[in-house]
Amino acid sequence: MKHILFVDDVSTNLKCVGLILKDQYKVTMVKSGREALQCLKSVKPDLVLLDIHMQEMDGYDVMRCMRADPGTAQIPVILLTADAEEDSRERGIALGALDYISKPFEPQELLARIGAVWQMEE
Repeated sequence: MKHILFVDDVSTNLKCVGLILKDQYKVTMVKSGREALQCLKSVKPDLVLLDIHMQEMDGYDVMRCMRADPGTAQIPVILLTADAEEDSRERGIALGALDYISKPFEPQELLARIGAVWQMEE
């Protein structure tokens, strides 16, 4: 079973996405960028779903740290955010995100985009 690390500082988002993914994936959820980086020291997920706007450390900073570490540099990242600005999308893709999903999103859209990442890896 594929393993997804979901990072979001809003508990409601964690619960909702967790419910969407739980039947198809193993899901680890954390509430901050710092927690995500700490978690990545011991857990090697197949994919990271990453919120951009979080307290303390935003998703862009998390991605920079991930890409700088050889142990996490190749983990695929999909950004999830309420920010619909085009420059945010471009910035995320430039940092190495494979996809960018705007909140709110439909559950089937999330599952389809995650599935597309697995297809790219084959």
